[in-house]
Amino acid sequence: MSDRKAVEIAESLDYDFSKYENGWASQLGCVIRARAIDRIVQNFLETHPSAVIVNLGAGLCTRFSRIDNGQVRWYEVDFPEVIALRHKFFQESNRHHFIAKSMLDFTWMDAIQREPNQPMMIVYEGVSMYLSEAENKALLQQINARFSPVEILFDVLNRKRSRTTKHHDTVSKTNAEFKWGIDQSSKLETWGSNIWLKHEEFYLSQFLNYSQRLPIAWSILAQLLPFIPLALFKNSGRIVQLQIGNYSE
Repeated sequence: MSDRKAVEIAESLDYDFSKYENGWASQLGCVIRARAIDRIVQNFLETHPSAVIVNLGAGLCTRFSRIDNGQVRWYEVDFPEVIALRHKFFQESNRHHFIAKSMLDFTWMDAIQREPNQPMMIVYEGVSMYLSEAENKALLQQINARFSPVEILFDVLNRKRSRTTKHHDTVSKTNAEFKWGIDQSSKLETWGSNIWLKHEEFYLSQFLNYSQRLPIAWSILAQLLPFIPLALFKNSGRIVQLQIGNYSE
């Protein structure tokens, strides 16, 4: 996976990344997760090339530059100060729009231009675990009320992992805190009417496909007793794809 825009941004920012040098697990996990979400969004756009994509908690995400098909209408939503920084590296266009609002300030929804029944996917990567259960539920219910039919794509931690902020290899170096995790994705179907689980992906099980990126001890363990690291990583994080409502024929 190559992302020249991300490299350009990292090299331009006045930020000390050295505190994350030992965060190999997060670094590899984020790359695997980004690749998996790219693939799912691309598959959606293959079926619905003129869809609307909304990227919540966008930060400096470069996904649009990676998978733009020339037809999609794309929105990036984040805090005003984040969008101000984003403007230093990206330009808006008639298909790529920035909305300077918190994703929990649901007035961002008013800025979305969508034709009747136009296919739509809402993505939020690396976000849900920093929201409380009540905030996650409110977001999902507001999306349901305003945008059904729509697909929602996001990643979650399990409950055990969501209680480990202080021991996390990178988050523990920040002021952020995990607030929520869920063990069974199917429980999200109880958060509102017309919601069902379309797909879930245990992306961290792919760690063993990148033995060259693992520390020596982990690489040896992966070769000799692969079920141990697989058991440790597999269910700690997963990608969830929800379908809300159906598009009319």
